[in-house]
Amino acid sequence: MIFSDLATWEREKALYPKALNRGLEYIRSTDFSTMAPGKHDIEGDLMFVMVQEPTTQSWEKQRPESHQTYIDIQYLIEGEELIKVARLTSDAVISEEDFASRDIAFYETTSVESSILLLPGNFTVFYPSDIHRPVCSVKEDQKIKKVVIKIHKSLLEL
Repeated sequence: MIFSDLATWEREKALYPKALNRGLEYIRSTDFSTMAPGKHDIEGDLMFVMVQEPTTQSWEKQRPESHQTYIDIQYLIEGEELIKVARLTSDAVISEEDFASRDIAFYETTSVESSILLLPGNFTVFYPSDIHRPVCSVKEDQKIKKVVIKIHKSLLEL
């Protein structure tokens, strides 16, 4: 997992995998105010962006999730969002799994979760070993705007 912002990324991008840098460069150079919510191709099925405008909810109402095939870059544009994160360990109990068609599993239980506060300009990167519970309210429910770049794991393989 990575937690950062675009200014810090500019200074540290030499340390990032090339595919992550392409995704973050896309975020930096794109005007999302003109882009409709939904899925938009960047590099076909290997890298795409989902523009989202969800309403946050208390963390208890959100389900922890993980992915096997895609790495997430979650970038917050408007509002504030709490994301809880835990390592994928053997004590995580899957409640719903659909890796084959949607690349997602939801969890009934996880190991200890940590909390990350996202403000506009912050991003997180979640790998398949990261369980994350996004779109949680910080203080009260609010509409947020965010983008999620999905990067196929084959782009990160050496």
